[in-house]
Amino acid sequence: MVRLGISDTLSRNLKVELMREFPLQADNLTLNIAEGPANGPLLLLLHGFSNRWQVFQPILPVLAEKWHVVAFDFRGHGKSDRASGGYTADFFYRDAEAVLFHFASRSPAVLIGHSMGGSIALHLAQNYPERVRAVVTGDTSFDLATHIAMMNSRRQTKLFGLRRKLAGRPVDELLRRGLLPEGAVEMSQLDPAVMNYHAEGRVEGFFADVDDVDFAKIRCPLLLTQASPEKGGLLQDVEIQPVLAAHPQFQFMRFETGHDLEIEKGPQSPFWQSVLEFLESRQ
Repeated sequence: MVRLGISDTLSRNLKVELMREFPLQADNLTLNIAEGPANGPLLLLLHGFSNRWQVFQPILPVLAEKWHVVAFDFRGHGKSDRASGGYTADFFYRDAEAVLFHFASRSPAVLIGHSMGGSIALHLAQNYPERVRAVVTGDTSFDLATHIAMMNSRRQTKLFGLRRKLAGRPVDELLRRGLLPEGAVEMSQLDPAVMNYHAEGRVEGFFADVDDVDFAKIRCPLLLTQASPEKGGLLQDVEIQPVLAAHPQFQFMRFETGHDLEIEKGPQSPFWQSVLEFLESRQ
């Protein structure tokens, strides 16, 4: 077991205190918003499928020095409301749209999204160019057909089926099952129904109301990143070349990590190091 030293504990407390949580009404439900001090331009963080806003905590002290950082929990995740009508990619998009409209009414935002959050960030940039000034994606799939086929594989269906059984369980039970404390809280706050489409091998239904991103409509700078497919990364090599060939102005980086891009390492993560360099020119 790793024991936290005094400096580690203070650092973790700082990450929490940086962000003020409050509710935001959107689409007939309440989203949990986390907002940092207004120390610079608006920066909106979008977490991945089955995570919560705290996944970004390790990098918050660095980002908050120069940015007005906003994060939130998608419906069914974290402290946001659960949705009785089910969960689809379009519903999650509406959540992000509501948050963007609430905060980016006067000046555009830079969007950073991991996995599903990156796909939603790209759609927002496509649909609202006046509200989005730059986007960073973290191992986000570009081609829906490729992504759906991968998610409907027996391996992924089994994985999400297991996660659905753990979602919503008490933290103490999840700790006994071997989850680390932060992971146990995240899983306990997750609505099991979020994973219905994925656990039942019918992911095409999850994306029924969503189209592929039209990169030709995105005018802002993009930093597109890929994890290693051999280590569990979602973005496949076959998806990348058509986008970069048509849009050589987009920046692209690959990291030899798994899908999580080691974002929990904060500034020590090669992903975050690249993001910070990209953001430097967006100030």
